[in-house]
Amino acid sequence: MLQKFFSLVIGLCLINFWVIAQEFENEEEEGHIPKIRGAIMMANSHVPNAFEGDKRVAIIPTWGLDLDYFFHPRWSVAFQADIKLQSFEVEAEGAFLERSYPFSGAFVMHYHAKRHWSFYAGPGYEFEKSENLRFFRFGTEYSFEITEKFEIALNLAYETKQDVYNAWTFGVAFNKLLWEKD
Repeated sequence: MLQKFFSLVIGLCLINFWVIAQEFENEEEEGHIPKIRGAIMMANSHVPNAFEGDKRVAIIPTWGLDLDYFFHPRWSVAFQADIKLQSFEVEAEGAFLERSYPFSGAFVMHYHAKRHWSFYAGPGYEFEKSENLRFFRFGTEYSFEITEKFEIALNLAYETKQDVYNAWTFGVAFNKLLWEKD
């Protein structure tokens, strides 16, 4: 039920942002310069049904790494990776599944609604020694330009992992322009 609710909310938000984006002038593709951006993210993940021993774990520290390729003024593709820096267990359908420092990788598509604001979604895979899980990630990022080649961004993502567990991740990313076509 909760997953259907979040899917509905995310769908309505995407439609709303698509309508808002139509109000902005279309950027010409001829003026676009392909580029690659890298990012390191410090984050915290909230796994609602996570436990460590007898105590409930609310927040799990997380480190992330992103690599984005901007192929269009409004679109980019990215590989996003993160590692949760804590072992925990999740309860799924009455059974407990141990997660020991899980590492996740996802390929996502970004839509840049405004210059510094983007939305993304895409499939991924979580690797862990006891059981690997497929997941789907939805998220948004708002960046603050510090220099022409450096930004600090706020990132919020939601992951649904094979109906086993869900996670919310909020982080601060440090983005750096790595390459720009001459």
